[in-house]
Amino acid sequence: MIWEWELTAVQKRNSFGSCQGRKIFPFHHAPDRLGNQLVPILGDPYRGPGSYDNEERSSMVYALTHKPESIKGYVLGARTSLRFPPDCKTETPGPGTHQSAWGKDRKFQPAAAPFSVKSSRFPQKALDRELFPGPGTYEADKLPHKKITWPMKFGSPDWALVPMPERRTLRTELITDKEFRKHRNRLAYLSLYYS
Repeated sequence: MIWEWELTAVQKRNSFGSCQGRKIFPFHHAPDRLGNQLVPILGDPYRGPGSYDNEERSSMVYALTHKPESIKGYVLGARTSLRFPPDCKTETPGPGTHQSAWGKDRKFQPAAAPFSVKSSRFPQKALDRELFPGPGTYEADKLPHKKITWPMKFGSPDWALVPMPERRTLRTELITDKEFRKHRNRLAYLSLYYS
């Protein structure tokens, strides 16, 4: 009786009528020129993670059993190795011996302090008499600074009273007009001090 999950003889054959396992590239190569050029990935089977035990060679038991000693036996005077082997000490100096000047405390000159660091925590308050001077502490008769004032009419200069050069039909400014204006302003300024 044939069950549904059992394979027939035809179904058991692999593809292309072969019953052998198929050799795929990364591990096998074809026996032709292309296969010779594309060498498969081969490696040392004893290399890689999980293929060796590091503890076997790094343990203390391995170090004691593989210690080189005399092969003459243990009779009197037969052993040629040291009776008390020296302790394994490194010959290099410790980390504190190199560049000892670096470990010393260094003294630094105080540099310029950043902004507002050296200011006092509680600044001195200005007194009211300094902020609001009382009567008699300043001169009320002191005249303000002198400035040139032109004849005014309703908030703007009255140009009819200000000396101006003669009007011309040509509206371009000539060098003589510019010199006249500079001379007029200079006279107005000097009249503040020399009248």
